Amino acid sequence: MSTELQHDSEAPVKLRLGRGRRWRVPVMAGVGVIVLAALLIITLRGPGGSTVAGSHFGKDMQIAYEADSDSELAFLQYLNAEIAPKYGVRIIPAGISDGNQLDLATANGQYAANIYQHQYWLNEVLAKTHWPLTKIVPVFQWAYSMYSEKYSSINALPNGASIALLNDPANTAQALWLLERAGKITFKPGTQPWYANINNIATNPHSYHFVFVDYGDGPRVLPDVDAVIAYNMQFIGAGINQKYKIYAPPAPRAFAGQLVIGTKYLHDPQVEKLIKVFMDPRVQAYLRTTQDPRLKNQLLPVNATNN
Repeated sequence: MSTELQHDSEAPVKLRLGRGRRWRVPVMAGVGVIVLAALLIITLRGPGGSTVAGSHFGKDMQIAYEADSDSELAFLQYLNAEIAPKYGVRIIPAGISDGNQLDLATANGQYAANIYQHQYWLNEVLAKTHWPLTKIVPVFQWAYSMYSEKYSSINALPNGASIALLNDPANTAQALWLLERAGKITFKPGTQPWYANINNIATNPHSYHFVFVDYGDGPRVLPDVDAVIAYNMQFIGAGINQKYKIYAPPAPRAFAGQLVIGTKYLHDPQVEKLIKVFMDPRVQAYLRTTQDPRLKNQLLPVNATNN
């Protein structure tokens, strides 16, 4: 296990602990191992700075994000520069490469909040761990699209096309919902699309063959399949030419990234200020208009509807 720390207060903190993926649920690893890892995080880096009277946190508030996401980092840097000063707090981005450790450290107050997950992934985490975490508000949409090096549009995919999907339940559901909304598959009656899996498919008229890959592996397998459905930021981060993005529907609000905090800090005065930062109306306006290449076509404003 390697650990990288940046101590410059102006720079994001980055901890790399193992090779955990954004959406991996702790079903194989023992809870004791996760707790030990989280304690290591806390030992290496506490909440930071002096605390404010009546609060667990200080003016400097660490917000955890997925360490490989330049777009999430850019979003936090924008908030710190343009929004947080109005509310008297300072946002310190903390990049973590294992979501299990990130969530537990948030529940324990090591971080003031995290922004790396949508509500359905959080539900999966809570069902398995019962950690005291609460989603507060959706803050952005991850652009989620279909890429192909072989075909120029979703309608050009042939019968029997191989389509790679991310292999965790939440992202599998998001990809299948994309195909269902495009009219390429149908779901069985009563299917909740945000929980859909291949067993919920009623019709697959083009006989698509689904291949399941780990989070982050979409760009790597792109040459080997007919299409991949995954997050734009993964392909942009891997330097994939955006001409290979062949279908990009509006992201459903159901999969918006959430501001998540430790439940016992719901009424912490510093956390209440932090929530106001994320809910400031300038934030969504910025996501609609930004030309920052780390954000444009990667993090989008929150949709008004679920569809």
